[in-house]
Amino acid sequence: MTLKQYIEENLPKTIRCVKEDIPPRFGLPYPFIVPSVSDMFQEMYYWDSYFAGAGLILCGQAQQAKYNTDNLLSMIDRFGFVLNGSRDCFLYNSQPPFLSMMMREVYEVFPDKEWLAVAYPKLKKEYEFWHTRRLCDCGLYRYDAEPMPPEEIKGASEALLSRLGYRPEGLTDYDLARGLHAAGESGWDCTPRMQYEGYNYAASDLNCLLYAMTDNLSYFAAELGLAEESAAWGTARDDLAKRMRALLKDADGVFLDYYLPTETLSTVRSCACFFPLYVGLATPEEAAAAVSKVLPVIETDYGVVSCEPCDIAGVFQWGYPNGWAPLHRVVVDGLLRYGYREEGLRIAAKFADTVERTFAETGHLWEKYNMEKGNIEVRNEYDMPAMLGWTFSTYVCCCHLLGREIR
Repeated sequence: MTLKQYIEENLPKTIRCVKEDIPPRFGLPYPFIVPSVSDMFQEMYYWDSYFAGAGLILCGQAQQAKYNTDNLLSMIDRFGFVLNGSRDCFLYNSQPPFLSMMMREVYEVFPDKEWLAVAYPKLKKEYEFWHTRRLCDCGLYRYDAEPMPPEEIKGASEALLSRLGYRPEGLTDYDLARGLHAAGESGWDCTPRMQYEGYNYAASDLNCLLYAMTDNLSYFAAELGLAEESAAWGTARDDLAKRMRALLKDADGVFLDYYLPTETLSTVRSCACFFPLYVGLATPEEAAAAVSKVLPVIETDYGVVSCEPCDIAGVFQWGYPNGWAPLHRVVVDGLLRYGYREEGLRIAAKFADTVERTFAETGHLWEKYNMEKGNIEVRNEYDMPAMLGWTFSTYVCCCHLLGREIR
């Protein structure tokens, strides 16, 4: 079976249609995509759905990308925010807020202002969730967790320790439980960027996504003829950008994560440093800093690693030497957006080559790859499932950029 045949045969197997609640999963009004054909991850996930969307659109399945977006909008109606996934254990946390970008991509394919008029107030409600429940005193945003029932704290704490294989000193069971949910909300569960306490960091990628959300809200308001609202959202966007530049930039001009207790920056450089390029926040000088100071420490012969090598204790699947499909999309698209065509296409080719080679060796796509060796000998916090979702999508996007046929 070729990789093209594999995708054509298995992608339909990741589409579910479950409208009624079947505990522990929630029903959704439209068909939705799940990350894996296997038994793991059989519910809809927030940022997985965003990164799957571009591939669906390129493969002529834009309607499914719209269904995914409408399902997330329905979560806002039901819960007040977009859950991490459509399962009851995710009532305490969201995931990286890509909804505005999903809406923008769908609206570009289906320019339906009646749909936008219904979706726009829901996106405003999503913004209010982050602005009222995840805003720090410094004016930046953090990943966190909603209050948990006391009887669930011990289990969540043990789950984090099991994944890390290490017990950090000085953290209570509550701290660890909160850390687990904050890590889940970040999507980078877990990463040396924010170690075991993501709730104590104003994460650079999150703040970039809130910048994109306010920018898209401004655009949507203008599309709907709401000039004053559009201007207000533009002001909110620009104010956030000023705070980010004041607090998140290091001496080299690289955006990093801000550790709230000590008001210092994380020293771990990662693919997250390219989010300012991905969302269009970076100036040309800031983009150049990411290319010159970060790309050399995360790029390998096979793609990009999530984080540069570091000596922080614990098993971190969103750390070195693992590389993940969505982060390749962020880096590649960010580079291309700022005119770094040679670098962007080079990394796109490396990722596509790695996917094709490992498919030839294993017969599957995977959720993450070892970017030091170019294989699937990864650092695992759980048994790695075969994957379609964002891996298929990022591969298809890379092939499209390279003018390469899916092989």
